[in-house]
Amino acid sequence: MHTNQNDESEDTLRLAYGRQVQELLSQSDAATWIEDLWQMYTGYTMFMQEAGHNPRGSNTFISFRELVFFFQDIEKMKN
Repeated sequence: MHTNQNDESEDTLRLAYGRQVQELLSQSDAATWIEDLWQMYTGYTMFMQEAGHNPRGSNTFISFRELVFFFQDIEKMKN
């Protein structure tokens, strides 16, 4: 019985995530999000060249990369 409640809780969470993704994609399609992410990251890297070393720079890149991969996967689902 405890497992069933956990499964329902996980399903509810997945549905909530799905609604959030749907809301994001209602604003722009995945390809536009990818393009916008590249523009933001390019601006960020240009700023960081002037601002100096950021010890979290590699973490920022990993986050950026994962977002791009996420939207690429979403785009593949639609095709």
